[in-house]
Amino acid sequence: MTERTPIRSVAILGAGIVGLSAAVAFARALPGLAITLIETPADPAALADRMPGTLPSIATFHERIGLSEADLLAAGATHRIATRLSDWRADGVPVIFAYGERGGPIADGAFHQHWLNARRAGKVAAFDAFSPAAVLGAADRFVHPSDDPASPLSGFGSALRLDPPRYRALLSAYARHLGIVPVAGPFAAIERRADGGVETLLLADGRRVSADLYLDCAGPAAPLRSVIDPQWEDWRAFLPVDRLLLGTAPARAVTPTDDLVAVPAGWRFETPLRDRTLVGLAYTSEQMPDSSARRTLPVGNEIIPIAPGIRPHPWVHNVLAIGDAAVVLDPLADANLHLAQSAILRAIDLLPGRDCAPTELAEYNARTHREAARVRDFQAAHYLATERTRGPFWKSIRHLARPDSLAHTLDQFAHRGRLPFHEDESFDADDWRGLLLGLGMIPQVPDPIAAATPLETVRAALTRMAEANAALPSRLPPYPAYLAQADRRR
Repeated sequence: MTERTPIRSVAILGAGIVGLSAAVAFARALPGLAITLIETPADPAALADRMPGTLPSIATFHERIGLSEADLLAAGATHRIATRLSDWRADGVPVIFAYGERGGPIADGAFHQHWLNARRAGKVAAFDAFSPAAVLGAADRFVHPSDDPASPLSGFGSALRLDPPRYRALLSAYARHLGIVPVAGPFAAIERRADGGVETLLLADGRRVSADLYLDCAGPAAPLRSVIDPQWEDWRAFLPVDRLLLGTAPARAVTPTDDLVAVPAGWRFETPLRDRTLVGLAYTSEQMPDSSARRTLPVGNEIIPIAPGIRPHPWVHNVLAIGDAAVVLDPLADANLHLAQSAILRAIDLLPGRDCAPTELAEYNARTHREAARVRDFQAAHYLATERTRGPFWKSIRHLARPDSLAHTLDQFAHRGRLPFHEDESFDADDWRGLLLGLGMIPQVPDPIAAATPLETVRAALTRMAEANAALPSRLPPYPAYLAQADRRR
């Protein structure tokens, strides 16, 4: 057996949400590890540190680091069960996207294939009517998924909507509880090792920080990781948004559903937090100057440039880029923080020895790239699956390039409703089907297994399911009342 020296110290550049997440996760997983957290000036373009949306996977991250949902609610979080895509389709019909299963067993064959056969034969309820979470989200209701697989309230996922400043404060307090005290000081330079790795990190005031492993969590500029090599895989040909105008509006009744509204120049969002509403406009600078964007969203007060892409090798030698330092995406799919925290857990699970053996880093880099690329595909599918052409933004997206992985996915689905398997998916097959069918992408060829079931049987089953789901919201209080009950139980 080959003897190896373990990593005993980690230095983390950036003490925003991503850097703090890394510090806490490493400290919890490896209690003997020496961690230095360097508090650099915040990068306003670091969306993983700033956006409130998360995926259901955040529950796994919090479980790994020892935070409960009650801790998060106390820090201003709310529940998120669905996203309403308004005016996204060519016919203007809203789509309620929710995570998890749709429908249930009818006969041999997949549920969505039975739904498609019924749709081809005549009128049928919208596909999201068969998602309990989507129905609840449309009615601004929420309930935690049931553990009973026979319950209609099982089989879906829910996420959290964070209040970023309060979430950062929670992580900061937790880090201090674990003995991690941030070191203030802007990054200045590095001293290299003979093999190209980093020997010492130099701060602007002359202090020196040495560690076995360095994490760059300082945002898109990646001031540490970019010194090692400048390689960058540009995704601007696949994702049209390169500007985000952010602002705040007065608080409104908090809901578990986010709103994404297609507008001629792009899309805007409204995210209700407990004491304010975060609003934004996503657009492309080639079609809309920033001055016009401000007129479109008068409450917007901050413009953030976005250059979507990824570092093909986020981990090189003993330097690892995480969060926006590794991959840049707009917040369309709410996956910014998910990708950062997933990368943190992957780095811990695959942690190499102090030699950072190339074979181990190659595995980390390959899995990280696959995961981010499929999130990119899922975001691009929001544009390519819809036939909306109203407005210059939507006309132009008809000419978007398709990554090979997404082209294969869309071609397979458009032909027969099948989804090819991909490793390291953040969105499962139910999520893909919910998005594509919701946006109006209807497969051309019926599935022969589902087609063997009599249409009358399928229609009767669909009617029962849709009616049962439609009755769910009446059994639950409005979300503000549900949240108040959860707050009282803390």
